[in-house]
Amino acid sequence: MVSFGGSSSLLLLALSLFSTTATAATNRGLALGIEPLAEADLKKLTNAPTTIKWYYTWNMYPNKVLEKRNDIKFFPLVNPDQANAKLGDALKNLRAKSDHLLTFNEPDMGKDRGGNPIDPGRAAQLYIDHIMPLQEKGWKISHPVVSGSPDGLAWLKKFRDACKAKKPGKGCAADFVSVHWYGNMDGLKNHMNALRDFYQPTANNMKFYVTELAYPQVDEAKNLQLIKDASKYFDSLNWVEGYAWFGSFRQKDANGWTKGGVALMKDNGDLTSVGKFYVNK
Repeated sequence: MVSFGGSSSLLLLALSLFSTTATAATNRGLALGIEPLAEADLKKLTNAPTTIKWYYTWNMYPNKVLEKRNDIKFFPLVNPDQANAKLGDALKNLRAKSDHLLTFNEPDMGKDRGGNPIDPGRAAQLYIDHIMPLQEKGWKISHPVVSGSPDGLAWLKKFRDACKAKKPGKGCAADFVSVHWYGNMDGLKNHMNALRDFYQPTANNMKFYVTELAYPQVDEAKNLQLIKDASKYFDSLNWVEGYAWFGSFRQKDANGWTKGGVALMKDNGDLTSVGKFYVNK
């Protein structure tokens, strides 16, 4: 656990010992709607052999099929309108094995663009009041996950400043960073490095999860190349613990912005080349 706005000699020591390589493959996950796929489709993505180790639903509630599984971990996500006095009670109803909490999905974006807009100062207060206390109950919590646009980093800076003002010397503690990126490989590396720099020196003690990743409006071949390149990149960094491809649906169900080249499944239910690579089939 690290503090957003605080400092620690242990973190500085961690900086000197930090290594940028890893030997184990990074955990792959699924970004799912609450009930995005038929059970048969979902089994194609998650039944052995598969690389899938975790998933989330953009909400606090697990998928009805996967909640019966003990081999795939569920990461609930809480948005600002859910961060109230009843949050603790709601979390008690989640599966006991859930221990990573994602918070505030794209607070820098308008609802018309899929975001959940909130003022950074208000978000900081909600985070302090309702999210940070969950760490005492064993949860690992993420900071709000912003978009990959310049607006995202700008929002995070305001959030950080508000955290410092509200909790001097400590700020908003977090255990991991959640990341969104849509675009090419060079852009992904630049965005990851920008976030890494933003979180220094605390980033040296936190893991990163890339919870949305795809190459919108290009064909399947370019998306396949991105996921191959991104996989090698993530596997080379011991501070990236997991990633989830944005495309856990059939091609016809892709939204108008991403287009069907991002999909893990064809319209007939077969895996696309991206899907085959991603789930190792």
